[in-house]
Amino acid sequence: MKDILVHLDDSEVCSHRIRTAISLATKHDAHVVGVALKIKSTIADYISEALPSGFLEAQREAVEISANKAIERFVAEATKAGISFETDIINKSAAKAPSVLAFYARHTDITILGQTNEESGGASFNTALMDATLLESGRPLYLVPYVGKKIQPVKTAVIAWDGSFKAARAVNDAIPLLQDRKETIILVINAEERKTAHGKQPGADIAAHLARYGVHATIERETVKQIDIDSAILNFLADSGADLLVMGAYGHSRLREKAFGGVTQNILKNMTVPVLMSA
Repeated sequence: MKDILVHLDDSEVCSHRIRTAISLATKHDAHVVGVALKIKSTIADYISEALPSGFLEAQREAVEISANKAIERFVAEATKAGISFETDIINKSAAKAPSVLAFYARHTDITILGQTNEESGGASFNTALMDATLLESGRPLYLVPYVGKKIQPVKTAVIAWDGSFKAARAVNDAIPLLQDRKETIILVINAEERKTAHGKQPGADIAAHLARYGVHATIERETVKQIDIDSAILNFLADSGADLLVMGAYGHSRLREKAFGGVTQNILKNMTVPVLMSA
């Protein structure tokens, strides 16, 4: 892992993303690209004429101040940590900014974004950033919970393994992070429902693959009938004390309502640990 992209804004929770990016860069001797957004107004000219004098200029100034503040905070932290870094600002409309961020992501190893807080004002836009980065970049997404925790020595990673190609891609993308862990657990739920996706011993083949990278994983197989799979995964994370979940995104369509199945969507909504996801 040599190139890390992190999305910056002036929110308090952005500090969690910055700490994560710096921590990964320090461990992997990586370069970090910090990108903030300066969203252009899309108010039509004929509407803007009816607005108070100076409204649009004040709006542009507020957006610019916010982007610069985000950059300044990141620069201060990155300089203090002594990592290699650079910054940039995307100056696009809200409709185009997600795809531009995905372009940046395409040229890095991993992109760090914040979990969407459904109660925040920018929830729909943050979701658009996540969708575009995940589905258009061809690179993994590392989501940091908005309920931040102190960066601690890495412990346990859990792989939600269903034998799919997206799960396989996520595992491969996560190898540099799994090599850092003291423990990696391959969690297989209801393997009998996906017999053609597994070998004779569900989870054993991917465990053997990881072992060749020095990642010695244990396998946990569960059968759940009374609760949903997403709840089973979240419960396992809590019981195991894991600090990372690795999973593939579900679905095929680029539209969000079709791109994310119930399992993925519910985990992203209720996650309490970072999630590395690939599509």
